[in-house]
Amino acid sequence: MISIKKLATVGAAAGLLAASALPVLADDELEVEQENKAYVRNDVDSEANTGKNDIGGGRFVLMSTGNATSYVDVSTTANKNVAIVEDCDCFDELEVEQENKAYVRNDVDSEANTGKNDIGGGRVVIMRTGDAFSWPTVTNVVNKNVAVVGD
Repeated sequence: MISIKKLATVGAAAGLLAASALPVLADDELEVEQENKAYVRNDVDSEANTGKNDIGGGRFVLMSTGNATSYVDVSTTANKNVAIVEDCDCFDELEVEQENKAYVRNDVDSEANTGKNDIGGGRVVIMRTGDAFSWPTVTNVVNKNVAVVGD
C-alpha cells in the first residue's frame, strides 16, 4: 500500500519537474524601461557697449564710437531615450516604456548700446555712433523618445 507521505513526495517531485519545464512552454516577453529627469537653469547676461563717453566743450568737438554687439547662444538638450528592438520573432510580448520629466528655465538678457554719450557745447559739434546689435538665440530640445520595433 502506498502511504500518503510517498504520494505527497511523488506529487511534489512531479510539480517541481513540471515547473522546471514551464519556462520552455511559457510566453517569452521583453520589457524595456527608460526614465530620465532633468533640471536645467540657464541664467545668462550679456552686455556690450562702447562706454560712457563724455567730451567737454571746445571750438571743435568730434565724438565717434564703434559698434556694440552682443551675441548669446544658449542650447539645451536633455532627456533623450532610444530603444531599438530588432524583429527576431523570439518574443510573444514586448513592452517599451519611456518616461521623461524636464524643467527648463532660461533667463537670458542681451543688451547692446553705443554708450551714454554726452558732448558739451562748442561751435562745431559732431557725434557719430556705431551700430548696436543684440542677437539672443535660445534652443531647447527636451523629452525626446524614439522606439523602433522590428525591421
